[in-house]
Amino acid sequence: MKGSFNHKLNTIKWIGIITMTIDHIGYFLFPQLLFFRIIGRIAFPCFLYSTIEGTKQTSNYRGYILRLVLLGVLSMPVTPNTINVVFLLALFSLSMKYKQFALLFGFLSLFAEYSIYGFMFGWSIYWLKEKDWLQGIVLATLVQLLVGLSLQIFSLLSLALFISKQGLRLPKLPRYFFYAYYPIHQLVLMVIAMYLSS
Repeated sequence: MKGSFNHKLNTIKWIGIITMTIDHIGYFLFPQLLFFRIIGRIAFPCFLYSTIEGTKQTSNYRGYILRLVLLGVLSMPVTPNTINVVFLLALFSLSMKYKQFALLFGFLSLFAEYSIYGFMFGWSIYWLKEKDWLQGIVLATLVQLLVGLSLQIFSLLSLALFISKQGLRLPKLPRYFFYAYYPIHQLVLMVIAMYLSS
């Protein structure tokens, strides 16, 4: 029914936030332990999927994209990469909204975290979700092969979440939770890392 709560999307957001947190704990506090970073490879595809849904569902696209860009700017002091992943999500969203300029947004993604790989991976997830799931898996695998056999290959594990029909009945995430949590949790981890190294 139209307007009903999307448990699948909510589940994917929860998984994205949890695996992102684990990834960043590994990055800031336990860089020698790859296990944290492997788990963290699930996060980015979850946010790509959420961006696809957000771009489709928003009734105020200008506000949506401005929030993403503002979050990217505000997060710059605390993210490992200055042109952080939020800018990549914004470019991916813009390429879906204005497909005639997709090549331009793809070029601009070269300067953001995850670069053209992240941009193309986003489009493979879009294809999986909106067109053909099997073709989407093939495209996602080909994109992964472009970056070689790195830790990013574990990102493919996330595709099972997107193919599934139902989500878990988890507590509903507040609408703007991610916008606050993304920079704040990294700031907290950065402070802890500085304290432990002093």
